[in-house]
Amino acid sequence: MPPPNTPSEPRLPASLEALSADDPDLREPRELAGVVLHGAGWAGLEASGLRIDEARLWSCDLSGASLADLELTDAVLDEPNLANAVIRGGSLTRVRVSGGRLTGAQWAETRIHDTLWRNAAADLSAFRLSQLVRVTFDSCNLREADFTGASGSWVRFHDCDLTGAVFSKARFANSELRRCRLEAIEGVAGLAGTSMEFDAVLGLAPQLADALGIHLLD
Repeated sequence: MPPPNTPSEPRLPASLEALSADDPDLREPRELAGVVLHGAGWAGLEASGLRIDEARLWSCDLSGASLADLELTDAVLDEPNLANAVIRGGSLTRVRVSGGRLTGAQWAETRIHDTLWRNAAADLSAFRLSQLVRVTFDSCNLREADFTGASGSWVRFHDCDLTGAVFSKARFANSELRRCRLEAIEGVAGLAGTSMEFDAVLGLAPQLADALGIHLLD
């Protein structure tokens, strides 16, 4: 049986424990499991090894946070604020991110598997040297996003704005771009292994020619 090529859904239990954002024990969380939480204020949080498992987080603020080796598994993030957060290492597995502000967020050397990003404002975000497997970006603002050195399998960009995005030294397999804005893409050779519409390929012709060392004649 062939492997699935779309993200698996988060595996949430039928019942989740409701937590209060005012709980003092949540000011510097170490582990969250089997919970639903609305409006937690973690702006600027510095943490290593934070684990979030089987959880639904609504409108939680992690802007400017610095998180090393974050483990996020079977989680739903609705309207999160991750602006300028820095996540290094760790993993996202079976995660759904809906909406929210992710401007300038960085995922560096992170394993991102079975994750769906939908309607997210993720301009200036970075996924440098991260591993993306069965990841979908749907209707996201990814202007000037940085995928330098990322490796991707079964990655889908649908209806995304990728204007000015960087794909230098990226590697993709079985991946596709549909109905995306691709103006001023950098490192277009890093899109080798993807599929895209004919008109999109024509629009990238000058960058492709430059990447291949082809000189255009008048």
